[in-house]
Amino acid sequence: MIRHTIHKLWPRASVVLLLLWAPAALAGQPGAIVAQQPGFTLVPYGWVASLKGTIGVPGEDVDDGEGGLLERLDVTMDDDYDLVGFMFYGEWRSEGRWMAFIDSVWANFSRGAEVKISRLLPSSDIEATVDGNIVTGAVGFRAKDWENASLTVYGGARYYDLKLEVKARGGVLPSPITIPANDSWTDALLGARLSYGLGKRWQGLFQADYAFGDSDGTWDLSAILEYTFSWGAVRGGYRHMIADYTAPAYRLDVDLTGPLLGVAFTF
Repeated sequence: MIRHTIHKLWPRASVVLLLLWAPAALAGQPGAIVAQQPGFTLVPYGWVASLKGTIGVPGEDVDDGEGGLLERLDVTMDDDYDLVGFMFYGEWRSEGRWMAFIDSVWANFSRGAEVKISRLLPSSDIEATVDGNIVTGAVGFRAKDWENASLTVYGGARYYDLKLEVKARGGVLPSPITIPANDSWTDALLGARLSYGLGKRWQGLFQADYAFGDSDGTWDLSAILEYTFSWGAVRGGYRHMIADYTAPAYRLDVDLTGPLLGVAFTF
């Protein structure tokens, strides 16, 4: 399990590290680090992400249970970029070392898929859809400050409310079918964030957390560079999420990854 996770994370983590350290040559005398200042930060942003993995919907819905199909029908989706949509991040920082944040992601993907067990729907055209929300809330404590950086540790919860859908036609099917599956679950999470100054106006953020509980484990990694103004900052970076949740008639085992861009308003 650990070896499999490392194998999935390493290619993305390499890109994350490059995004963080490539601009280091721009570093001059660092400006104030936002993580060390009390106040609020609100960030609307977009995420252009790809989706790769397996989803599962009720297999008996294919033929109303008459063909003796498996309880769950698994289909796989190839890595392909798509526009996720509008996201929102909000953060509060106290006069001391405490902070709290909420991150809301709306995910919507629809693309061609392949049946994992090919004997079920031979020669069928299949389209898979993932649609719903992922909401994270956490409370953190700024554990360590350096001259140019701060380390914050946090804990909280991540809530998933996702609809999966498979549309199929052809093969052994007498007519086109649509098979929906809905489920929601909540994980506890633990994570850490490193904030550091690259120059008077440049800052970097690296954040990683692991969530566990109802699911089989999820990872969320992000690397962000921001250029600050008097009113806030423009943020760009890369985010990689791994979700793995299995139920008798529902499955989500996917990588969601890609660049993001947003505007941070600080007050």
